[in-house]
Amino acid sequence: MGDKTLCKLSKKDFLKEHLSEYIKLVKNATSVCKKCGRVARDAKKLCKPEKFG
Repeated sequence: MGDKTLCKLSKKDFLKEHLSEYIKLVKNATSVCKKCGRVARDAKKLCKPEKFG
């Protein structure tokens, strides 16, 4: 997975093969991507993160 954002990973069928990994990244999310609306616990995993909560 490396340093790729969730936004990019979702376009490469990442979810089909690594759903449990993805769930760990989004569980207890604290940031949302202003570009695509995805959420993540680590803001570095989003293209245009904004903290919430």
